Amino acid sequence: MVKVLIFTKMLDYQHSSTAAAAAWLLQSVNSRGWEGIVTDDSAFLEDNSPLEDIDVVILVNNSGQIFDPASSYLKDHISKGRAVLGIHAALATFLNGTDASGLTHMQPTTPIIQETFRAHFLNHPVVQEATVTIDHSVADALSADLASLPASFQHTDEYFNFTSNPCEDADVKVLAYVDESTYEGGLMGAKHPLCWHLSAGPKNAKIFYCALGHFSHFYNGLGSNVVQKLINAGLNHCGTAREESAEKN
Repeated sequence: MVKVLIFTKMLDYQHSSTAAAAAWLLQSVNSRGWEGIVTDDSAFLEDNSPLEDIDVVILVNNSGQIFDPASSYLKDHISKGRAVLGIHAALATFLNGTDASGLTHMQPTTPIIQETFRAHFLNHPVVQEATVTIDHSVADALSADLASLPASFQHTDEYFNFTSNPCEDADVKVLAYVDESTYEGGLMGAKHPLCWHLSAGPKNAKIFYCALGHFSHFYNGLGSNVVQKLINAGLNHCGTAREESAEKN
């Protein structure tokens, strides 16, 4: 059985959507016949974690120093070929300052997020509507369920700028972008990624990140289902990779 840790610790900015996101993720995990655990206890992502054999770690809207940066747990998890999935503010952890507005340029205090996802949160402008585009050559290869998404559509969310652009990493495959000409405050240029995946380490651990997902209505069925579709594709990708690995072994 695939075991999934849904990690919700927030020490700085508190996303009000985190509870809805965690509840939806747990339901999605359980519906697949997997085992899901929701926690905000840092000990679960540190050395000597009370949990063993976690297949997928999901970081949800986290903020602050969410676990001891000296811990090797996440690196060891990836080196074993196990997956990590990040949602929205997961990349806004371990920052060198706080700003509830999100406008201040921040820098990481540890390289662990950058090493895992190939990017770290820099800042974000105010919530706005913008044009999101889907690269179906990448999205459809990841999941046939994403074929139903339009090639471009309007979406209102927080659009993060990052300290580096994962588009420049040859290992990264980007599913979705935001068009910076359609909103104010973008700093990433012509290719501003929103959702991507890669394989990491000697055992090709699956890493997936979706920058969209600021609001509760993306998870409780009252708003657009785009965020759910993207995350579900990532969840299937991460979880079934572990199932396939278990079958081979």
